[in-house]
Amino acid sequence: MRILGVDTGTTSMKMGVFDEKDDSVVLVRQFSQEYPINTYNDALFSDIEPGKWQQAFIAGCKALGELLATVDVVALSGTTPGFTAMDKEGRPLYPAILMLDQRSRQQARHIIDVVGMNRLLAETANMPVAGGCSLASLLWIKDNHPEIYRKTAVFGHSNTFMGKWLTGAFAIDPSSASLTALYNTVQNDLTWNGEIAGAFGISLERLPQVIPAYESPGHLRPELASELGLRREPPVVIGGNDAVLAAYSLGIEAPGETVNVNGTCEIMLVCLPKCYPSRNYNIRCHVVPGRWMTLYVMNALGLAYEWFRKLFCSELSPAAYYGEFMPKSIDKWLDRESGVTYVPFLMGSRYSQEPLRAEFLGMTQETSREEMLAALVRGLCLYQSEHLREIALQVPIKEEIRVTGGALNPSLIRAKAKWMRPCRYVFEEQSSMKGAALLGRKYWIERNGGSA
Repeated sequence: MRILGVDTGTTSMKMGVFDEKDDSVVLVRQFSQEYPINTYNDALFSDIEPGKWQQAFIAGCKALGELLATVDVVALSGTTPGFTAMDKEGRPLYPAILMLDQRSRQQARHIIDVVGMNRLLAETANMPVAGGCSLASLLWIKDNHPEIYRKTAVFGHSNTFMGKWLTGAFAIDPSSASLTALYNTVQNDLTWNGEIAGAFGISLERLPQVIPAYESPGHLRPELASELGLRREPPVVIGGNDAVLAAYSLGIEAPGETVNVNGTCEIMLVCLPKCYPSRNYNIRCHVVPGRWMTLYVMNALGLAYEWFRKLFCSELSPAAYYGEFMPKSIDKWLDRESGVTYVPFLMGSRYSQEPLRAEFLGMTQETSREEMLAALVRGLCLYQSEHLREIALQVPIKEEIRVTGGALNPSLIRAKAKWMRPCRYVFEEQSSMKGAALLGRKYWIERNGGSA
């Protein structure tokens, strides 16, 4: 069995060819290509042209070359929402609105006013916020670009767009649909909430079909398969949210198991045996039946580190900054009292209706940039610790946290053990791409009677 895993990330496309081995999958070759996102209007708007996803995918197919000829399954992972308005052919009518976007705060408040917070949490499991709530983005388009709203046949996420382009069919999975404010996340029964949609005049025909993450909306279109160099027309598995699939790639399936993803954003995911909604965090359906995942996001982690480097340490190369300056600063202040604190909302918060901002507080003329960086790291750790304390009231947290991601080094793990949660931290390479490939393997085996 050979699988092409495709991860449409926030800032880059990652693709990998995987072969089955020992009840899992192993990477044969991979490809990655970055693309710029659009951040404008005082950083309140954040979006991307979906055509960049297509161009990166085509480039990846060319780079992977002859390996694609024997691919049996294509499986998707994607940034969510990557909210995309499409015509009936799947062509984008407006840039895809990203999770970092803050333009729809007014619409998010309107959803709460109309539906009520208690009902939203009881049925959709999530508080509507700008960027992270698809219904808020949809209503923003309706209010500000009515001509685009009228032309839109289907509103979907990044995997909806990619799936439609590849197969000709619109679909979405529960892990992606969870944060729309339109999906029955608590029930997780593959249905949209018709009453909430109807309250805003939205026909369910304008939403993609919800299918399990390990199912396929169809096979790769023959003309596209030929163009991309695939001899076959493999099924395309719809996959799911990139953070959930990263956890899935690590085998996070038991209640209380936790993974801390460190990238441009920081994401804490705790596996739940049932849905425990809260205003303080997001809930996504897991790709594993009967499980949900908390999704506690800090919009700027790696981005905050890099912002600090460019602003305060511009004379240092990235290698010197991350390899020497950061460890030295953290270790110097790990066991010392500091009056400097950092409020970590450099790119706002997913859990507030207000446009929160970052702050350094308590500085004096003796404050050094080393102390400021240590305060920044400590502030980010304390932010995540709040989530773990809240979840521990519902589900016992395992005494081991998997840590992963490119914005991580040993000094940051020491900081987490000191300031986030005193437990064992185990670094493991996660991969949304591998998580997608594992779903592709599941699909193939179920369709072929348990035989690979």
